Order: sequence, then structure tokens, then C-alpha cells
Amino acid sequence: MVHAEHDESPSWRSFGAGLYVARVPALALNVAAVAGRAGFVLVDTGSYERETAALLDGLAAVLERDGLPARALAVVNTHGHFDHCYGNAEVLRRFPDADVWGHTGLPAYLARWGEEGRADAVRFGMPAEDMAAVRIVAPTHLVDAGREVRLDIGGAEALLYAPGRGHTGCDVVVRVPEAGVLLAGDLVEESAPPSYGPDSFPAEWPGTLAHLLELPESVVVPGHGEPVDREFVLGQWEYVKARRGDPVDGG
Repeated sequence: MVHAEHDESPSWRSFGAGLYVARVPALALNVAAVAGRAGFVLVDTGSYERETAALLDGLAAVLERDGLPARALAVVNTHGHFDHCYGNAEVLRRFPDADVWGHTGLPAYLARWGEEGRADAVRFGMPAEDMAAVRIVAPTHLVDAGREVRLDIGGAEALLYAPGRGHTGCDVVVRVPEAGVLLAGDLVEESAPPSYGPDSFPAEWPGTLAHLLELPESVVVPGHGEPVDREFVLGQWEYVKARRGDPVDGG
């Protein structure tokens, strides 16, 4: 990874029905926003303040163009890795009343793994000064395993669901029914094979992906890479099923 990537501005793409997705050049990370008349829900927040600020600035311009309010009602963290939730504090700095949602186990996860995640970010090429300045903020609104939570955004909705353990023990996905899109976090990845680490659950990942395959959405936005279809997810189910007995590899 080259540091020049961090100077590139992420661009937001409309998926219709109030759904927008931005690709962050570093790590090919996908950040999404579900927008309605009342504001927007941001799904994942990036790695550090400057990255999150650029995401919010770009989103504000797109929402203004489309006649929607650029006000964050809530943040949803799909899991606790640095690139998905270490921008929470910047969102709250701009929108202090926004709710922060995540898996019921995520606060304890961040207490256990948060500082290691900061070090991982630098190893993955994130700017060391930016990562040192990050204030790690855990969610205060929690999604229990197997539970679905509906967020009403004014003419649009986001359905939060914790399908089980896999990439981590705290994975949450977001359904956007009006757009027919599932925001899968790193339970599904397109730009690289599924990533296993010491916080992964290889034996349980296939069952969790099986739950996702039961959902009706036909388009899946992975945590990293291009949107995919159900056949791609089925292929990843086969991949993690074949690896479910392997030791974690720190990927």
C-alpha cells in the first residue's frame, strides 16, 4: 500500500432508494449511507479523523445535490476492525446527537482489541500520526445476536442484523430493502479472499454466511471491493466451509 492513496478523495455512488456507497482508496473499503427525509445512517466510518472528514464532506455534497439533509442520525459499525469504526469520534464531533450502533459484544471487543487495532492500522500503511490521534468510541446502542433492528430514516429504512460469528465475534450486516442491497461488512470480501485473524471464528463462519444467503437482497456490498451477487456469496460460503477447520492465519 502506498501512502499517496490517503490523499485521494473517496467518491460516492448512488444505488437508488436513498442508498449511497463510497469506496475509500486505502484498502478498497466500502462505506455506505442510507438517507431519507430525516437524515442519514452511516454504515462504517473509516480509519481516522481526516479520512472520515473527507467521507462526510463528500456525502454532504451528494445529499445536497439530491435534496436530502446532510445530518447523521446514526452510525452502524459492522465490526470492530480499525477501518470500520475508528472514525466514530469524528462523526460524533460533527453530529453529537447521532446514535452509534454495533453488536452487543463490540464494546468489550474494542476494550480488548482496540489498541492492537491501532497498531495494525499502521502496519497496513495508515498514517502513524493520524492513528495515534484516534479516539476509539464504542457503540452505545447494541444489536443482539439473531436480532433485527429497524432504523426509520424518513421514507427509507435500514435493518440491522447480527447473523452470527465469522470474520469476528461481533459481525453486523445492514439490509436496505428498498434498494435490494445487503451491506455485509467483512463477512463477504471481493477485493481479496475472506480475512482470518486471531479474532475470527472459522468453524462458525459458514453457518453465518448461510444465514445471509437466506436473506432476500440480490446485491451484496462487501466490506472491501466491488458489489457482488448471491452466486459470489455462495462461492465464499464454499471457501470458508473448506477452511473451517484451519487455524487462523492472522490475515
